[in-house]
Amino acid sequence: MKFFTLIFTFFFVTARAQGIISSNTFIQTCVHQSQCFSINNSSYLFYDESKNTFFLKVDFLKFKTGQDTLDDWLDDLASTYLYFKAAMDKEVFQSGFANHHTKVLKLHGQAFLNGIWHKQDVEISLFTSDNGLLNTTGNQTIYDSFKVNFSISIIPKEYQIHKKQHHLKKTIFIGVTLGRINLLQSGMELIPQEVLYRH
Repeated sequence: MKFFTLIFTFFFVTARAQGIISSNTFIQTCVHQSQCFSINNSSYLFYDESKNTFFLKVDFLKFKTGQDTLDDWLDDLASTYLYFKAAMDKEVFQSGFANHHTKVLKLHGQAFLNGIWHKQDVEISLFTSDNGLLNTTGNQTIYDSFKVNFSISIIPKEYQIHKKQHHLKKTIFIGVTLGRINLLQSGMELIPQEVLYRH
């Protein structure tokens, strides 16, 4: 347990130092006929301009509240991360937004969990403020002007999670609300090479 605490502390300090913003995320499933859910700033969104790729990283350990025995089922996920990646052209951030400053995109990507890859299609809603495309002064990037809503559904058996202690069987629903996009820059060691360079 001390090892995970040390790793988490290091990750948190590193993320803060690099100015990385987390996103509000919730997770929900059904365990033994009980609805189980948790919500936390437990995910990170990145955009890699060099590869025109959108990334999601979910830290399951951060979902554990420690106050509710029902969150014990998260032990089956706490030792791993969920990654999602999909091609996204940078031009989607430049123009084509409706009058209410929203754009809906369908991404054909891949999810990585427990050492296993699966194709995953995701529909995201991209929002911008009135001055969103112009408000990029100082250390800000164009991505600071956007927020993202989307969800991913995970079937435990597809990722061999169902064989762990709590034998999770029902679909695990993960939703990101008003997510913030970070520009993926050199020196950010937050996405493993296996995920970064997977085609």
